[in-house]
Amino acid sequence: MRWALFLLGLGCGVAQAADPLPPQDAAAWLQRIAEASNRYAYQGVFIHQHGDRMQTLQVSNRLSVTGKESRLIGMDGAQREVRCTRGESVSIVGGTSPRLERRLGSRHFPDLLPPDAGRMAAWYDVRLGGIERVAGLDCQSLTLEPKDQYRWGHILCVDKDSNLPLKAVLIDHRGRPLMQYSFAELQIAKATASVSAAAPRTRLATARAVPPEPPNTIVSSAVEVKQLPPGFSRVIAVKRPLAKPGIDVEHWVFSDGLTHISLFVEPLARDNVSLKGASQRGMTNLRTLRVGQSQVTVVGDAPPAAVDLITSSIEASPK
Repeated sequence: MRWALFLLGLGCGVAQAADPLPPQDAAAWLQRIAEASNRYAYQGVFIHQHGDRMQTLQVSNRLSVTGKESRLIGMDGAQREVRCTRGESVSIVGGTSPRLERRLGSRHFPDLLPPDAGRMAAWYDVRLGGIERVAGLDCQSLTLEPKDQYRWGHILCVDKDSNLPLKAVLIDHRGRPLMQYSFAELQIAKATASVSAAAPRTRLATARAVPPEPPNTIVSSAVEVKQLPPGFSRVIAVKRPLAKPGIDVEHWVFSDGLTHISLFVEPLARDNVSLKGASQRGMTNLRTLRVGQSQVTVVGDAPPAAVDLITSSIEASPK
């Protein structure tokens, strides 16, 4: 019942949203939100809901002369922690012998927007909503409405003083929530050389496993992507080893700063049967096809149009 009332409130907020801000004002709002996590130290607990799954996480963000350091800790389910330091992000998975996994991305809620978030005003209309209250703090509601069919919409509620997101909801073209985050409690401190949030202690805090070697950058590939949705670019292109020795899979990531779509390229053995097809589960769309002697998979938490456009433009690289 509590979540039903919450979603009903979101629907009312969308209906009452004002006219889109002028592009310059929209860009300024997005840029202030993006910079908030670099200007403030904070620590808190937030709820993440994706489909029928709900998770509680603890987050801390500390600032120093060498850059920010953040930690994300799962408070229920399997033990898991994410540490981001100096641009490198590592996941620590719990158990009797914690293991480290290098992550390709370094952002997580509430650090949602890219550093150059102002440019996203070209692809999203930004509308100001009303003043809400989240985790005991007043926040300004904003709706990011996509200008095309290649990205989902977003509803943010940002702290009135710091512009740090306190709540974020991913919505489809009908305004239905696909995924959402909301702080339950939060402490924010103005960034200075002597102020930082204390890092929470966990059973994984003393993990000392050596991080895996970074994946190899792709120099040449068996495939090419001829067309991307407007505003998207390739932000990652690396090779990762498969379980089978001596075989790597290529991993590409395309993004507009908010939406991310992955492409995987795996060499086909002569006796393998390639797969081809499309599937959708909630906000996630997946496509598989054979290109030359490669099995290609395109997957992302993105609208079908974006995934289909990338998939249809994949060709074998000229030899």
